[in-house]
Formats: sequence, C-alpha cells, structure tokens
Amino acid sequence: MPDHELAMCAYVQLGVLSDRKQQTLARDRFLLLGGVEACRAGWLEVAEACRLLIVASNPAHQLKRHATMADALRDNDFQHLVAAGERYCTYEQAEHLLRQLGLTPEGDHPELSRGERMSQLLAQGQRE
Repeated sequence: MPDHELAMCAYVQLGVLSDRKQQTLARDRFLLLGGVEACRAGWLEVAEACRLLIVASNPAHQLKRHATMADALRDNDFQHLVAAGERYCTYEQAEHLLRQLGLTPEGDHPELSRGERMSQLLAQGQRE
C-alpha cells in the first residue's frame, strides 16, 4: 500500500519547483498528482490548494468543473486524467527526481506535519 502522505509531499514539492522554473505543464501535472494523493491521505486543504493553483493558471482545466478534488475523484473522466498523470510520473520517479535535487519527500521541517508543511510550501509558492 503506498504512503499517500509521502507521495503528496513528493508531488507538491516537484509542483512548486516546476512553478519556480515556469514549467506550467509539469507544474499542473505534479500539483494534480499532489492533490490526488493529499485527498487520499486526508489532507483536504492541501488537495484544495493544489486544485486552486491549477485552475487559477488554467481556467479551462477539467478540475474547474468540480468544487473540490474529492468531487473530481468521483468522476470517471477525471480518473482517466489521474491515470495518465500516474503514468507520467510514478511516486518512485518523483522520489528519484527529488533526491537528484538534494531533497527528500519527507521535507525539511520535521517539527511540522507533512500536510502543514505542504500547505506552507504551496502558500509560499503563491506569494512568489
């Protein structure tokens, strides 16, 4: 069984890094996967932050039709988008990419929960 929190952390970190590099397609793919994993891990506020970032930069995105990431996960068409994203980058690939950059999925602030840290990271990304 995958650790959804670790997957959330890996994908969100990669999404924020992609955003900083102005790689919008990669950012949206990583944030989509991060939001899905956040939802699966029970971090609905992280999932919503990911959804809002995607929709803000891409108003035509399929997520726009859904009020929340949890709602989107109930949609068969959205499930196809998630499956394509998971083929694009598995958790193992995401972890490898982070390690190449000198980062870990666990994050850099062990005093915070993973969800709190990812919420902070997403909020910082919005301000930059």
